[in-house]
Amino acid sequence: MRIKLGLAAAVGGLLMTGGWAMVADKAHGNGAGGSLPHADGRHFETLDAYLAHLEELGTIGIAWYERRPDGRYQLITRRPPGQAPEIFTRQELLERFGFAE
Repeated sequence: MRIKLGLAAAVGGLLMTGGWAMVADKAHGNGAGGSLPHADGRHFETLDAYLAHLEELGTIGIAWYERRPDGRYQLITRRPPGQAPEIFTRQELLERFGFAE
């Protein structure tokens, strides 16, 4: 799904200005061929493959998920001072991106 951004809008934890941004359509998951943010049309068979792809993009400032020692995942992105990190369980990420375990 494409959305038109105004002067500035927060999308997926990133601040973007002007133009168009691609966002996930919650009705579809990549496990069934849906679109994912920052996937550039690629299909990922597993959540782990998609998370590895996002981690690679992290080198250019794209938000990604880091696995924590307790098995949960922390969204790695810029955030204002004092804002708590966003933490997700594996199940939450599976549901968010439409993958089956």
